Amino acid sequence: MLTVMRIERWDPRREGPVTEAALRHKVESIGYEVSKCAWPAGTVMPAQTQYEERLDAVVTGIVKITLDGESAILTAGDIVYVPRGAVRKIEVVGSATAHCLDAAYSDVRLSSVPRAFPSPRSRTATAGTPPLRG
Repeated sequence: MLTVMRIERWDPRREGPVTEAALRHKVESIGYEVSKCAWPAGTVMPAQTQYEERLDAVVTGIVKITLDGESAILTAGDIVYVPRGAVRKIEVVGSATAHCLDAAYSDVRLSSVPRAFPSPRSRTATAGTPPLRG
């Protein structure tokens, strides 16, 4: 899979100082469920295929992220978007513990909204097979 890395850099003039609360708010406001993690210096998370859309955000520390072979260095306030199916590897390259937010996309907000049109999976099936319910 070819992935073009999408990184969003924190802008302190527009967003103020980087704090865990501000970064968490930013990530949650676009529909992600957030958990925090702390990785000691030298930590290497082996490459793994991601089965859901996610993002990683750095609160403090220096992290090298590799998506499908392309690498970038992330520092405080940086967010990288990780598409479903991408192979992700994370390395803490700084001398300090990296405090990060790991977030998976959640469509809970959308699933509670009534749909004006049926989803494609709920259409009537053909040849006597029951329709899928979505």
